[in-house]
Formats: sequence, C-alpha cells, structure tokens
Amino acid sequence: MSNGPWTNEENDLIVADYFAMLADDTAGRRYSKTEHRRTLLPLLNDRSEGSVEFKHQNISAVLSKRHGALLLPLLI
Repeated sequence: MSNGPWTNEENDLIVADYFAMLADDTAGRRYSKTEHRRTLLPLLNDRSEGSVEFKHQNISAVLSKRHGALLLPLLI
C-alpha cells in the first residue's frame, strides 16, 4: 500500500467523490460509502480502504467546521 502523500489528482478524485455522496445525502438519496470507496480505489495510487475512509473523514471535518460554525453536514 502507498504510504506517500496524496497527489493532486488523488485529492481531486476523492473530493469529487465526497461531494457526490454529499449531494446524494442532502437530496435524501440512498448511497453506499463502501461502494464509493471501492469504485474509487482503482483510480488511486494503491491506497487502502482504510486510508480512503480516513481521507473522507478529514474532508468532512474540514467542510463541517469553520471557526466553530457548522457549514455542511457530516457524512458518517
């Protein structure tokens, strides 16, 4: 598994995937984080499912809080 830093391309892919899930979530559509993760994995540089989940959590945390104010809902 890759232990190196995420590339710009990988970051673009995972952020786009996060926003696709967020769009489904806010529209009340069912989605599977596991399916999203597994679809994304072949496009990344040998990342583990755990690293993708952790990165999604980091994106969620950054987008959900800014100076203590809730901006977007968390995807859990």
